[in-house]
Amino acid sequence: MTANNPMVSLLTDNKLNGANFIKWRENINIALIGENSLFVLTEEAPEQPCENATKTVKEKFERWQNVNNKARYSMLSSMVDTLKTRFANTLTTPEIMNHLTELFGMVSIQACFEATKNFINARMRPHQNVRDHLLQMTSYFQEAENHGAVIDQTT
Repeated sequence: MTANNPMVSLLTDNKLNGANFIKWRENINIALIGENSLFVLTEEAPEQPCENATKTVKEKFERWQNVNNKARYSMLSSMVDTLKTRFANTLTTPEIMNHLTELFGMVSIQACFEATKNFINARMRPHQNVRDHLLQMTSYFQEAENHGAVIDQTT
């Protein structure tokens, strides 16, 4: 990603600190989609080609490696220093994301409860703009879902 890319500022202004893992992961996915690089998180790394491999096989491997390095750079540069140091020697983006998911991606029961409570207890204030209220409700709803809540008719 180049310095003029708006994704760079999005990632560096919202560095992963642990508490913001879900939002950070969304931002990383958006950045990788914008760079046509999301496949490094969703596809397995190709095997190191042998000497007599076809040009296509070698190019596929090289492309994956190059894109992985760019994605890894984006991920590491958008972390606080302690996390950056911890994952600096991790070679692939899927490894980094898997470790981060183990550390921070577990559904927080408390966060889920708070988000669901905010959604359920939200009331429109007198003279409040309906659009603003609906945007706030949508925000609560999304936050609750991000923390693993299932909002159904019973809820």
